[in-house]
Amino acid sequence: MAGGGSIQGMRTSLSNNKRLLRKKSLFRPERTFLSLKSEYIKSAGGEIVLKKATKAQLRTIRLKIIKERERKFYTICITLLVLLSIIGLVTYNVSQNNNVTKADVEKIQLKDKAERSLVYILKGDNWLKERSWHNAIFEYEIANKILPNDYVINHRLANAYSLRCENEFKDCLKGKKLVDRLIKQFPQKTELLELRERLEYEY
Repeated sequence: MAGGGSIQGMRTSLSNNKRLLRKKSLFRPERTFLSLKSEYIKSAGGEIVLKKATKAQLRTIRLKIIKERERKFYTICITLLVLLSIIGLVTYNVSQNNNVTKADVEKIQLKDKAERSLVYILKGDNWLKERSWHNAIFEYEIANKILPNDYVINHRLANAYSLRCENEFKDCLKGKKLVDRLIKQFPQKTELLELRERLEYEY
């Protein structure tokens, strides 16, 4: 029985030793390049010596960094200038195209107004031939609303006013105001003086 106790003690001792070995392996410190290098130097009996850059080397590095920054800055500036030039050119072309388009639209609109007003002018001319002054004035006024600054339409309307004033004694004041305005705008038009004579009762 005494021998059995000693064997049991040996087993317990071996088991404890194995556990200790496992714990050491689990907590083994990480070995890096610097730690290995330090261990090597220590084992060789030396010290770690870090080289310091000289002033000339630092100046060279500093100048190199400054030049690199300047190069990047100039590159960015040139890129921005190119982009701004492209944007300006595109904007100019677009604005020119818009101006051309706007002019074309105005021409189309003016042509449309001229065609529509011509219909009422012809109707007014027909009524004027039939000495229907009131109906002629009605058609000319519609045409005048479409093209208020057109001399031909204004002259026809003033003529219809003057004829109605001369024959029916109506619309004399309207005729006078219109003729006076036309004489100021178109003093070279001598035919306006004839209309003014028809409206002599208003002067």
